[in-house]
Amino acid sequence: MFDISLLHELKDGNREAFNGVFRYYYPRMMAYVASMVEQKVAEDIVQDVFLYVWENREKLYVSDGFHSYLFQSAYTRCLDYFKKNHLVEKCHSHTFEQYLEDCHDLLKDDNSIIEELSVKEFYCRLYELLEYLPEQRREVFILAYIKGLTTKEVAEQTRMPQRTVESHVYLALRFLKEHMPKGDFYLLTLLLCQAGYKNYI
Repeated sequence: MFDISLLHELKDGNREAFNGVFRYYYPRMMAYVASMVEQKVAEDIVQDVFLYVWENREKLYVSDGFHSYLFQSAYTRCLDYFKKNHLVEKCHSHTFEQYLEDCHDLLKDDNSIIEELSVKEFYCRLYELLEYLPEQRREVFILAYIKGLTTKEVAEQTRMPQRTVESHVYLALRFLKEHMPKGDFYLLTLLLCQAGYKNYI
């Protein structure tokens, strides 16, 4: 449980209080940010957020909303990184705007924020990459991974030989591994293992 009194001490310039805030939130923010960007970029973003907090501590508004403030700051910096590196151009603008609205609503409460925001961004990036796959390969991967069908069920539905389905799944994963941030691919492999596709990873 976070001790909000640390924020009052931090605002007064207490370095130990800042260290306490840092120790509590750093691993949570790293888990969140690293699910969207590469580890090194995530470290830079999280450190930048805490540096900003320290440098602007006198203006700090002490409330239960500090959690939301921190994650909103990290999220905004991730968006800036995506835009700077042209990583959101493939998202339809209205979809992207909807993500922002959803994130604003989620940040009002301190409940499952990391999981919900991470999942939204993860699937946005995943579907961007899937657009680069040949149509049949993309269909097979979505049926196998998104819909959760077995390779045998996919083969029956698409009227492809099961070997061909397996080949499409393998090639799709190889493409995603080459083009996804490490954090994203790690999350993908965990989900695939849960779905029973560990032999293809």
